[in-house]
Amino acid sequence: MTIEKRKAGGCEETCRGGASPSPTGYMMDGKEWFAMWLSGQHKRPAENGEGQVGVVTISGEETAVLLDCERRGLQIYSPGGYTWTPRVGGKVLVIQGRGEVPCVAGALQGSEEPDEVRVKAKELTLEGEPVTVKSPRDAVVEAENIRLMGQVYVKEETLEELITRIVMMILSGLG
Repeated sequence: MTIEKRKAGGCEETCRGGASPSPTGYMMDGKEWFAMWLSGQHKRPAENGEGQVGVVTISGEETAVLLDCERRGLQIYSPGGYTWTPRVGGKVLVIQGRGEVPCVAGALQGSEEPDEVRVKAKELTLEGEPVTVKSPRDAVVEAENIRLMGQVYVKEETLEELITRIVMMILSGLG
């Protein structure tokens, strides 16, 4: 199918190739247009209603993305309780509905490492085998109480074995 620009009803729209225009101005054969019309999939493209991929130029509270021009102060949308800040230079998806303010809807999975990710919830469950938390520097857990359920390891040694070894070293040094 070829894509052509046609004037229809006073506005320019994208038409898909065929021999004759449909009642809405799309160029396609009658069977193709009729099948799309029946299925309800034949819709005019929304003006400014499509997503665009852009490059982040400012990260943080005043996020800016370079699209056709730089858009500043964009809100970032993500699943409930999950907050992320895109990295400068990263590619993100920006969407805008008719009459809506453009917003950052996300980034391609695995393509960019964000500047920051936060998860807030009354309860957070991580499941997997194994569940791994990695940090090139310090890892901090802040809580009023920390409950460890199951066998606790320090490197390759159980906590009980480690405590026993330390106590034995202390006792052997005293004797």
